[in-house]
Amino acid sequence: MKKKEKDNLFDNLPACAAEFIKLVIKKMRYRKKVRADVMAELAAHFEDELRDCKSDEEKQQKAQQLIADFGDVKLLAVLLRRAKKRCRPFWRTIVARTFQTVGVLLLCFIVYLVWFFSGKPNVATDYVAELNHIVRPVADESLNAAPLYEKAVQLYNEKSSDEITELLGTKYNEATAEQKQVIEEWLGDNSQALELVIAGTRKTHYWQKYKGKEIVSVLMPNLAEFRKLDKALRWRAWLSAEQGHYEDAFGDMKSCYRLGQHLRGDKILIEQLVGIAIEALAVQTVRDILSEYEVDSAILAALQKDLEQITAGEDFTVSMRAERLFMYDEIQRCFTEDYFGRGHLYWPRLQQICGFTGFRGFVNADFYDVLVQIGHVFFTHPNKRESREMANRLYSYWETMAGKSPAQIQAERIDIEEEAMEIIRGNIFLEILTPALAKVIEVSYRLSADVKSTMMIISILRYRHDKNNYPEDLDELIAANYLKKLPMDPFSDKPLVYKKTDDSFMLYSVGRNFKDDGGRLGKDRKGKVKLWADDGDAVFWPVAI
Repeated sequence: MKKKEKDNLFDNLPACAAEFIKLVIKKMRYRKKVRADVMAELAAHFEDELRDCKSDEEKQQKAQQLIADFGDVKLLAVLLRRAKKRCRPFWRTIVARTFQTVGVLLLCFIVYLVWFFSGKPNVATDYVAELNHIVRPVADESLNAAPLYEKAVQLYNEKSSDEITELLGTKYNEATAEQKQVIEEWLGDNSQALELVIAGTRKTHYWQKYKGKEIVSVLMPNLAEFRKLDKALRWRAWLSAEQGHYEDAFGDMKSCYRLGQHLRGDKILIEQLVGIAIEALAVQTVRDILSEYEVDSAILAALQKDLEQITAGEDFTVSMRAERLFMYDEIQRCFTEDYFGRGHLYWPRLQQICGFTGFRGFVNADFYDVLVQIGHVFFTHPNKRESREMANRLYSYWETMAGKSPAQIQAERIDIEEEAMEIIRGNIFLEILTPALAKVIEVSYRLSADVKSTMMIISILRYRHDKNNYPEDLDELIAANYLKKLPMDPFSDKPLVYKKTDDSFMLYSVGRNFKDDGGRLGKDRKGKVKLWADDGDAVFWPVAI
């Protein structure tokens, strides 16, 4: 309504009535059009009441009486506003309520985000110190092989060269004469480092002091060097065998195996996996040498006895005790502390974990999935207490499954990865950090088959040397005291398969497909023979070099 039109409304009204109407409209605080309508209605009401008045004085008195009857201006304005709201169209009410609701929700969301991002973790426990405590089995430092290994690593690095680095991927028995000459000279230069390794393997224990403020970044500087020292010892074993020094060759392989054992036990998972790899390569090298050279029965008997002693009582399963501490450490760093004690995800740390692990879930997912994941992180993700409980259930499940052979797991139709994921379903934090449990279990049982098959091969070769023939079956080995008991295949829960051939024998595990393929060699996708391929058998003898 234009100002001129407003003034015309009050032409026939006393000044007190006009001022009263304007004050009511001002305090009404509503939409402009509605206020204009109310103003016109009030003006018309005053005009109707004052129409019978004969004089201006009478109008003035009547108007003041009407104003007094209306009562408090502010209350009148509120009542008028409510009346107009009740009279508005239903669709307009819905729109108004919708905008009000959205506004409230938006405000609550902003407050929630401020609360969410202002939360901080409370790092109360030094899990690195706890880790250092559990990996140290004894107090006597003289029993620790770590100082000898560290010194060996230093000497090794001083003698390493680019030429040798390039040869590290070469098997000794596949090297050229020129390459063997380079290797032999280099081994001579590193004899002191290798003797330190051997001296270290004679120690009963190995532990290192983990350094760092958090387990995810503890320093493990020697793992790569351990692999290189293991490679050097295996080269030297081949060189000794080539020169007819079989006892020296097998002595180096026994040292390699003990080096791998030192990395096992209650240690970080990556250390244990490196230890398993070193042990497996040690017994593989023994089999390779035995397939290339004729070794005296007495030497074989001593080798078998030593391997039996070294592996007596060995637990081939992987320990998750250190991994549990790792998970506890990450939970305290990746969840906030609030006054309820529940805690929610700490977004900056979650991003760091994605960087540590190479997790690309948020990047590779489509836009809708990303929104769902982010919404889950903000609103429905399990809290700190729930995540710790999930982690405990996960590792308890791991311990149960680690005690089952692959054959048992297959027979019971257990999908370890699926069941593990079901335990931590909806917990992005645990899904990122949980290792491939089924793969780790399988690797540990492969090592068991590797070791048992190697000792069985040694006993068969001894029998052939002494009896001038191969045994018809494995019972002959036991009856003749060449073997104490039948080595079981963890992929069938039956004895490893032995078959006498025309001029030799065959020994194999049914392998990862849990099916006896008659000793057919497994191959990888490129068609190259692979001991533990997805199909075929894991053939330990004859050795496919």
